[in-house]
Amino acid sequence: MQFLIIFIFIIAIPAVSFASNVVLENISLEDKDTTNDTYDMKFDVSWDNSWRITGSPSPTANWDAVWLFAKYSAYSDGNWSDWGHCSLLNTGNVAPAGSQMDFAATFGVYRGVFIYRSAAGSGSVDWNDAEIRWAYGTDGVADSNIVKIKVFAIEMVYIPTCNFYVGDGTNRTGSSNSHFFDAADATNPRDPALITSNAPYISNVNNGTGTAGDITWVNESAYAGNLPAARTQLGASYPTGYNAFYIMKYEISQGQYKEFLNTLTRTQQNSRTASQAAGSFVMPNTGIPYYRNGIRAPASIPSGPITFGCDLDGDGIFNESTDGEEIAANYLSWRDTAAYADWAALRPFSELEFEKAARGGQAVVAREYAWGSTSITQATGISNSGQTNEVPSNAANCVYGNHGSVQGPLRCGSLTDSDDTREEAGAGYYGVMELSGNLFETPVCVMDSQTGVTVSDFAGSHGDGSLSSTGFATNADWPGTDAQGAGFRGGDWLSSAAYARVSARHSAAHAFTPRNFEVGGRCASTAP
Repeated sequence: MQFLIIFIFIIAIPAVSFASNVVLENISLEDKDTTNDTYDMKFDVSWDNSWRITGSPSPTANWDAVWLFAKYSAYSDGNWSDWGHCSLLNTGNVAPAGSQMDFAATFGVYRGVFIYRSAAGSGSVDWNDAEIRWAYGTDGVADSNIVKIKVFAIEMVYIPTCNFYVGDGTNRTGSSNSHFFDAADATNPRDPALITSNAPYISNVNNGTGTAGDITWVNESAYAGNLPAARTQLGASYPTGYNAFYIMKYEISQGQYKEFLNTLTRTQQNSRTASQAAGSFVMPNTGIPYYRNGIRAPASIPSGPITFGCDLDGDGIFNESTDGEEIAANYLSWRDTAAYADWAALRPFSELEFEKAARGGQAVVAREYAWGSTSITQATGISNSGQTNEVPSNAANCVYGNHGSVQGPLRCGSLTDSDDTREEAGAGYYGVMELSGNLFETPVCVMDSQTGVTVSDFAGSHGDGSLSSTGFATNADWPGTDAQGAGFRGGDWLSSAAYARVSARHSAAHAFTPRNFEVGGRCASTAP
């Protein structure tokens, strides 16, 4: 993610880039309309490793995009307001030649915009003079207010509508794992379940006597999620992955999480960190970086909101080139990731969407990883530690297995070069990175609890850009602060390769609330 802050009366602060070098430049507020209470936000945007693939049928159509949204603070009566989320209009906007925009709404208000290629192509993009319209009057900003703006950019990948499989056809009887499979199949290995709609059924049988097309699973783990008491249909709005959606190209980085923290009130910051002590590393609550997490509080703590920084090298100087802003953020609890999603006007993704993002609509490979094969190469060292060009010291495609020289997550996107194959890059079918390894992620399970009494009531609602006064997500259909209905997928730098497999459900319904050095986050969006 990249962000830029502007004050309407001073020059913009230089930008910082993340992951595939997404950069926002020359941001300005122009064409103030005091009749309709709007400003036009004008900017240039560029990033590397962009693509758009066209084709028919739709499973072959895919692209990457940048999700753009903005926060504002208004000055009145000698005080700056808390940061609020900018409401946008889907009219009067300018998409530069070669690009197009899609606006996404929450409760009838547009909270952000996707910008992406308008035609097939690949490589870097560099678009100048884009414009999006801010309805400042909708946000309660007066014509007379001085305002400051932060604009954020998050790289996303479009996942098209199509049928796809969940489960990898592996017989896991006697293991500590479970996989999805078709409820009507009694053979071994068990056939994967084919998702052909956005409202499949969860079967309460797993012995091959269920209804063809229903999802079921072998329940061999305390955290795999027990089957419901009866055959039950998932809610019509549960995001099964069949319909098109966007998902973050990379896991949430430490730079992204730091900038999120820096728009919160002090009370909200207290909830979204483990410590606020002067000079502490605020996610592990330590005096030195633990497991490569370098988000740090300053040496002097103000009475109001804290301005955090990244300081992986521990020298007390924030956000240097060696401070790990692009390293994936660990120590994120379910509550932290949900809050980030709400703040960014995105949403959590489901465990079915996780498998779709990895496998696409392709045939299943037993015990496959996100890159579609069973071949895996462990990262055994780190070169250029903490820098924007941090990479494994060997030709690895996965960070797993607790290697002594890799004690924590690596930089988002560090496993790929532009000329790598999907397997060499460790990429999902559509180009999503680090779905296998690096950090566990916390998708929403198909069940609401470990007892299996009901299927999930997750409806895929989007965040509105605002948290509760105490710093928590406010969407009623998301798993709550007890994390019931959330779980873990994808493996991490510490766990064995088995956890990194696409269909592994070791802890798919493990409601776990503490922060942990193995766990990060990623967000999604229903396609507008």
